[in-house]
Amino acid sequence: MQKDIIVLLEDAKRKMSGYAALLNYRLMNLSIKADPEALLSVMVTVEGKDEPIETVARSRNADGREDQFEIYPLERSLLFPVVKGLAKAHPEFDVELHDIEGGEEGEQYILATMPVVDDMRHDVLMEGVKALSDFTEAKIEAVFTACGAKIAVKMVGAEPEEIDEAKNALGEVHDFHTDLCKQFRQAKEDEIEQAYKLWQDQQAQAKASKQEEDAAHNIQAGMQMKFGEDTDE
Repeated sequence: MQKDIIVLLEDAKRKMSGYAALLNYRLMNLSIKADPEALLSVMVTVEGKDEPIETVARSRNADGREDQFEIYPLERSLLFPVVKGLAKAHPEFDVELHDIEGGEEGEQYILATMPVVDDMRHDVLMEGVKALSDFTEAKIEAVFTACGAKIAVKMVGAEPEEIDEAKNALGEVHDFHTDLCKQFRQAKEDEIEQAYKLWQDQQAQAKASKQEEDAAHNIQAGMQMKFGEDTDE
């Protein structure tokens, strides 16, 4: 394969990889669970300079919870800058301050809770995933088309076998990154649907419990009324 064709293919691969990586990063910021990747976008302003949150705080999942972060600033003075950075990157998080058990007086950590995936948030998240995926797909297709046109120009007069080889190589690069983006999208949509089903199950359970309570109350009220009638007689 011609050297200039290889250069074009490498350039197309680099651009498509960049778009795929950006899609993955943006999908991670559509937070469903308290995964470390969800905090990658959080920047904290310290003395006028923006710092990644991992340089000024440490985090972990709250015990037994997949939907909560415990975030501990490395210094007490960083508490509110971290809160501000967190609120800017993820305004959807429910943020609370809690005293550190066994810590010094006034020493606190941040408890950040992911919002539940209810009917409205489910639709918003799914629409967001679609928009990001469609945007990325369009970018990859644009690179594919542009690179194909350049290859066609470079290979004017080349043997048919050489042209097919170059086209097939470009097609493989395109298909690989298209499939990769589809995997990223499917994984996020599955995560959203699982969280949505959990919310639906919780709602159904709460409704069933309420119905049981109402039925028990009605039975008790009926018994009291009956006993009252018996007494009157």
